[in-house]
Amino acid sequence: MNLYIIRHGIAQELGKKNEFNDEKRALTGDGRNRMREVARGLARLETEIDLILTSPLLRAVETAQILAEALGLKKNEIVETANLAPGANPDQLFAEIKGREAAAIALVGHQPDLGDFVSRIVTVTGGFSMELRKGGACCVNVTETTPVLRGELVWLLTAKQLRSLAK
Repeated sequence: MNLYIIRHGIAQELGKKNEFNDEKRALTGDGRNRMREVARGLARLETEIDLILTSPLLRAVETAQILAEALGLKKNEIVETANLAPGANPDQLFAEIKGREAAAIALVGHQPDLGDFVSRIVTVTGGFSMELRKGGACCVNVTETTPVLRGELVWLLTAKQLRSLAK
């Protein structure tokens, strides 16, 4: 199974537009445009995704929708899960992924949780934390699912690198 871990795009600052509520922070216009380019870059890599799991926070949901559109996925192939919300329990996310029947799953969420999640998969101890910048993505090939997910980092690309692939 391949996991594509994608950090949400550039979001609004906390303020009146989002009622000072972090969960309601939408992507900015520039954030949406850049994510469309990132998604086209992922499509140019011939990324095939069966399912997108996304944080329920608005900026992640919008990122997942842009990704789905670029990769030709249907709306029912995007699933919001509290297991990708900031501060969620990674063991519950592991269990949710293991319970899905899909060859390739995209996870759309937030830092530092995504970096920590990748660390737990590619190292036994989780001894490093990978920084995923906004719009950045990586691919992890999962080689074991029992007792926990284990795998190897296949690639890691910044949003800028992905956008350059879209051209």
